[in-house]
Amino acid sequence: MKLDKFLVIFGLLFLIIPLSICVPMIALFQDEPMTALMSGGILVPFVTIGIGCVIAGIKPALKRKKFLKEGISYYGKIVSYQTDPSVHINGSPLLYLEVRYFDRYGRISNVSVSTGSGSKAGFNLGETVQIAELNGESILISDRSQNIRIQGEDTLIMTYNSGAQSIDQLRPESYFCPHCGANLMIVRGQTVKCPYCDSFVTNTRQYA
Repeated sequence: MKLDKFLVIFGLLFLIIPLSICVPMIALFQDEPMTALMSGGILVPFVTIGIGCVIAGIKPALKRKKFLKEGISYYGKIVSYQTDPSVHINGSPLLYLEVRYFDRYGRISNVSVSTGSGSKAGFNLGETVQIAELNGESILISDRSQNIRIQGEDTLIMTYNSGAQSIDQLRPESYFCPHCGANLMIVRGQTVKCPYCDSFVTNTRQYA
């Protein structure tokens, strides 16, 4: 689950649950002002936290809308993953995509954009995503990557990784774990942890 959706759901729970408990209590003790006042006072921190979380959760959607309306949109290629260990979502560090694209002047540019999630699911190396730039800041527009070609993509990839000869070489390929024989999907030069024997496996195939 993305961070913005989590914050909205968390905030709504902080609003709904305390309200559903305290409002009937206030009505029940309406003849006892002090008790009713204390019941109402319990709501304040919950409502404050709930509203704060909801606002924080909807900000990314509003920001995306503004960037699409006022910024410049580009399509680029995912060339690597980065993580922010200081922020965790569902137990995983926040994932950033390094996206390589041609700017409006035709120059090759790189930018790191947050996915708002800790999972790589839906974002594959070598595939295409849409980003938007406004006032020197870039954000990710796409909810997932797409396996579509863009003009000059081979140049984008080959100038990033001088060993790669085509976009296809950035995509995961079948590679057998030398320890247990499991068939894994690994990009050339990338190291992953085998889910079957917990050993680290590197795809050592060379580019032709």
